[in-house]
Amino acid sequence: MEKHVEYANFQVLRLLPLTASLLRFGQLSHVRSLASSKGLWDDEMQRDLPKKWEKHGDMIVFPQNSFTHNNWRYIGRELWRVVAESLKVARLGRKRFIGNDDDRTPHVDLLFGEHGWVEHVDDRGIRFVYDASKRVFNNKKTREMQRISEWDCHGETVVDMYAGLGYYSMRFLKCCGAKQVIAIDWSDDMCEALRRTAEANDLRDHIVIIEGDCRRVTPCMVADRVFLGLLPSCRAHWLTACKALKKEGGMLHIHEVIDVSTKEIAQKESTMKCVLFSLIQKPTNCFFLNTYFTYLECKNVSGPPVKDGNENQPVKRKLSRSQSIVEELESRTLPTPTVSFIYFENSGWRSLPESYKDFAIDCATNCTRFLNNIHFSDTMYCVTIVNLVRYGGCSPKSDHIVLDLLCRLENVSVEKMVAKYLTLNHA
Repeated sequence: MEKHVEYANFQVLRLLPLTASLLRFGQLSHVRSLASSKGLWDDEMQRDLPKKWEKHGDMIVFPQNSFTHNNWRYIGRELWRVVAESLKVARLGRKRFIGNDDDRTPHVDLLFGEHGWVEHVDDRGIRFVYDASKRVFNNKKTREMQRISEWDCHGETVVDMYAGLGYYSMRFLKCCGAKQVIAIDWSDDMCEALRRTAEANDLRDHIVIIEGDCRRVTPCMVADRVFLGLLPSCRAHWLTACKALKKEGGMLHIHEVIDVSTKEIAQKESTMKCVLFSLIQKPTNCFFLNTYFTYLECKNVSGPPVKDGNENQPVKRKLSRSQSIVEELESRTLPTPTVSFIYFENSGWRSLPESYKDFAIDCATNCTRFLNNIHFSDTMYCVTIVNLVRYGGCSPKSDHIVLDLLCRLENVSVEKMVAKYLTLNHA
């Protein structure tokens, strides 16, 4: 009995019962003939044959417990040629390990073929090109990709801060009509895959691919929409995302894995450490932290050094900016984040667990502070929570959520910004 199980990213051929060998169905009968002709066939080798595999384009990747019998080694490379011909593919690989990270980093030994580059076409006709020996297409992102496809982003510039294989970048361009996507990733393998994917979809003129740490290389004040898809948390990059938004504001889409086993999602101390790390990585003119002011004392100096009479003491320097500027920034009363009930219908916000609300308010509060210190002006910036999507988690103690924040100037109505950024694409 034979059963095909279809997935978004690959096909798995599963034979039932699982203890049955593929040889019964003749798919690898030539493999047994080859081993028998060399006097190497052993009944234990039959149990060693794969009962399922992943298919990426014209490449098949076997599980790590396949073809492990010592006799297979004596056949040599001729074995893999016969297997590839029997399964009608051009390349073969075998897993060693897949990393437990969001990129699903694989370790695949290429058994047959010159390279691991494959092509996958998704449900919207988008062609993803990637090296299956280095990266595996992550079908866990499919639901968020489908949600993105419903947005109308015509004329927008979108910054995708952790682009990966282009799961979200391609959707923004192909389905949402975005004018341009700035895709950032610090992996050269990912960037090469992005370039090939953009070429395959004829989108090379609409995407800017930047390799590097997004905290260092993300351009400032260019984006209508910033997408932060890093898991389990992108908290350390919230400031960078706020810097990337245009002066008039825009949308932030922030992914996070919530620990549902505790009500305390974020402590102030950890938040401050993340903010300081981002600031020190890429110094800014936002002087709003007393702790960061110490850092400025070492960097911003004017006039000759001032000695206090003791040559063994460190030299004191006169600051170029007054402490009063920092005090003024910190003493301002910032707008309180609000919740839009446009998407939270039927008491959706009220029904959320407190830990989810705490995270959303904490995130919106931090982004409010960041925006008002990046753009220090008389007109305040406000942040509105417009949606919180729950996708579940890999364990009962965690939940993957996406928080949508609308950032605007205080003198711009919420209705106007909602009409601009939350319109659905009915095409």
